[in-house]
Amino acid sequence: MKDRFIHDEEDFHARDQKHFKKERRHAQETDRSKFKKSDLDQAKKEIVVLSDDPNLRTGRVIGITGEGVWVEVEQVRLLCSLKGLMKKEKMLSKNLIAVGDLVRVELIDADEGAIVSVEPRYSSLSRLDVSGKKEQLIAVNVDQVLIVSSLVLPPLKPALIDRYLIAAERGNIHPVIIVNKIDHLDESSLEEKTLYKEFLAAYEQLGYPILSISTKTSVGLDNLRAIMKNKASVFAGQSGVGKSSLLNAALGLNLKIGELTQKTFKGCHTTTSAKFLPLPDGGFCIDTPGIRSFGVWQLDRDQIMHHFREFHLLAGQCRYPDCVHLNEPACAVKEGLKLNKISAIRYESYKSLMDEIIAGIDNRTKRKLNL
Repeated sequence: MKDRFIHDEEDFHARDQKHFKKERRHAQETDRSKFKKSDLDQAKKEIVVLSDDPNLRTGRVIGITGEGVWVEVEQVRLLCSLKGLMKKEKMLSKNLIAVGDLVRVELIDADEGAIVSVEPRYSSLSRLDVSGKKEQLIAVNVDQVLIVSSLVLPPLKPALIDRYLIAAERGNIHPVIIVNKIDHLDESSLEEKTLYKEFLAAYEQLGYPILSISTKTSVGLDNLRAIMKNKASVFAGQSGVGKSSLLNAALGLNLKIGELTQKTFKGCHTTTSAKFLPLPDGGFCIDTPGIRSFGVWQLDRDQIMHHFREFHLLAGQCRYPDCVHLNEPACAVKEGLKLNKISAIRYESYKSLMDEIIAGIDNRTKRKLNL
């Protein structure tokens, strides 16, 4: 049976949405205009004024639970709700607020507050939510995303990594690829060893930084600590790849670690909501729940073709100027694939993404995204 796992963050946003619907029904019963546009415009003006109020405090969102939003303001942690118009701003985004956000808070008492507004973000990592209709923010205001994958258990999945790479570029975040559990390399099959070798060759040639790490042997942990120092990082990746284990080994933490299921060798959702973790040597990191699939928000054909930049030179030699390098005759990219000028790993990833665009986000595509 497929998991119906619900994160704490989703509990909060679902509860908040129910509260707003109740408010809206009451407004409709008492006001025939049914929420006039002029009233909404006036409310927005009031929010702007409140945001400039010197009595408000600026803090950072460090967690979202079913209770509310935890915000750290001047080294004090406040449990906050969303105030007024903030609840009514849900449009294309599934969640208005994410861990890492800088927010303006109205103090209620010593340990409670109300979030009045969200400060502009300089970066964001997001995905397509399971409905296929809204953007789900994962983390914001981070410098780099550490895309964690693993060898064998679960297996390396370049197509999933490419989805993260596209999302990172769109969100103005520097990507770093981490291949965890390399201690399994000696016992892996010839096919798995070949995939790992070809993966390194293809992605390093494109300039993507890759760290190969083992928490059991401590290989690569010093490099991980070095790239995280004084940076704002987010750990992201498939369930079971060992994100929490990496943080425990690198930073001396004691985060809960799950086991792989014996039948599927897929990870369980041990991390249930994004965790904000200050680093002892400066900076912070955000540990996020593992995922089974990752759909890129508002992905289009041009973005996919832009991402596979090694295709560009050959693409100019295709017979048709609008060639998408799938089924067209006289395609120079497919010819380059035969001549090993194009990585087979990258081309398979490209086909998977293009098929997603052509097919649309329906049940078939969702099954394909379950990489």
